[in-house]
Amino acid sequence: MSKRLLIKPFRPHCQMNADQAREIWRSLRVAISEIYDRNASVLSFEELYRNAYNLVLHKHGDLLYDGVKELVESQLRAVADIVVASPDEQLLNQICKGWREHQVTMVMVRDILMYMDRTLFSACSEAPQKSLSSQVCTPEQKNGML
Repeated sequence: MSKRLLIKPFRPHCQMNADQAREIWRSLRVAISEIYDRNASVLSFEELYRNAYNLVLHKHGDLLYDGVKELVESQLRAVADIVVASPDEQLLNQICKGWREHQVTMVMVRDILMYMDRTLFSACSEAPQKSLSSQVCTPEQKNGML
């Protein structure tokens, strides 16, 4: 009887620790802020995707999700403040402008977080990133603008 030779793929045994994960999140936070500031041309989306992928892969997806949620909330609060402060004749224009910019921004952020959406949310009940902005936006709009 012959023995079968099993070759396992190489897997480095260096797990990402919490400090490394926080450092990667800091760089992603800066990059997402650059996207919100409409300065995305200086970013490498491949590198950003890889960083987000590595966070989820090494079980730091909750850090990524919570950080993105907090960042989106703060950006939407800033937009709501601008809309609330606008004169009545500019109100609809400001709402439309803010919504268009938010949509463009969230498409870019979604592209970075694609792996998180596909894997992290199939294992838990958190809302995917693409619906996160609508969940975050609704209470602010109801309380601040109605």
